[in-house]
Amino acid sequence: MLAKFSVKKPYTIVVGAVLAIVLGIISFTNMTVDLLPGMNMPYAIVMTTYVGASPEEVEQAVTEPIEEAMATISNIKNVSSTSQENASVVILEFEESANMDSATIEMRESLDMISGYWPDTVGNPIIMKINPDMLPVMVAAVSATDIDVEKEVLPELESLEGVASISMTGSIEETVEIAVDQDKVAALNKKMEKHLKKQFKDAKKALEDAQAEVQSGKQALADAQKQATSQLGNAEADLAVKEAELNLGLLEIQEQIRALEVKEAELNEQINTILPGLEAKEAELLAQKAALKNQFGEGPEYEAAVKPIDEAL
Repeated sequence: MLAKFSVKKPYTIVVGAVLAIVLGIISFTNMTVDLLPGMNMPYAIVMTTYVGASPEEVEQAVTEPIEEAMATISNIKNVSSTSQENASVVILEFEESANMDSATIEMRESLDMISGYWPDTVGNPIIMKINPDMLPVMVAAVSATDIDVEKEVLPELESLEGVASISMTGSIEETVEIAVDQDKVAALNKKMEKHLKKQFKDAKKALEDAQAEVQSGKQALADAQKQATSQLGNAEADLAVKEAELNLGLLEIQEQIRALEVKEAELNEQINTILPGLEAKEAELLAQKAALKNQFGEGPEYEAAVKPIDEAL
């Protein structure tokens, strides 16, 4: 079948072969060699800090809740952990078919749900996917006596293209050893002891003087209290006398009010007795005045006749 097609379409076969050769050459020239190619490894790490906590406290407060939360993630295969002072590390192993990006999202959601119950000193958990790129590509040993490797060599290596980070171990750190002269320390201790004893003696004397002043103040306070009590008693006696005088004055005022009420009643009775007679007298004088007016009419004679009546009214 292929042979018949090749015979019938030779130009197509030639073009296809040339195209395959060209693409192969281009791919070969652009192909790079990677010692540690990027791989999607089914491992992840959750690192959490807990400052000031012992390994037991880290395990109870942080590690165990993280293990319980991570056990419900999809495609989880194994969970292991390490609890040490101030830090917790939980290692998660997933199935080979697991999508690590989706698993990382689930891990973050589960951690957000439990982080609210942690103490305030617990830091935010860090999720790391294990990648071969995290491993060191080159390990070099340097021996130098006249130069500072950390200040001179490391910056040069970090400036190289493609270098992400450099860590150094085994460097020499300068230390200072102090030898204490015990004789001088003993002499200084005696001097300090003598000085402290003098200060203690002075402080004790000052304390005794202060206690004497306190006792004197207490006695003065007691005398003042006695004097105040005596003055208070005298004031209470004077107040009782004034109160008695005031009550007596109130009784006198009440008696005078009662007498005025009696006088008022007598006057009302006299008014009630005299008033009808006065009213009858007034009616009689008005009748006489009317009779004189009818008799004399209005004129000098009438005015002279009613003048005594008007004066009486």
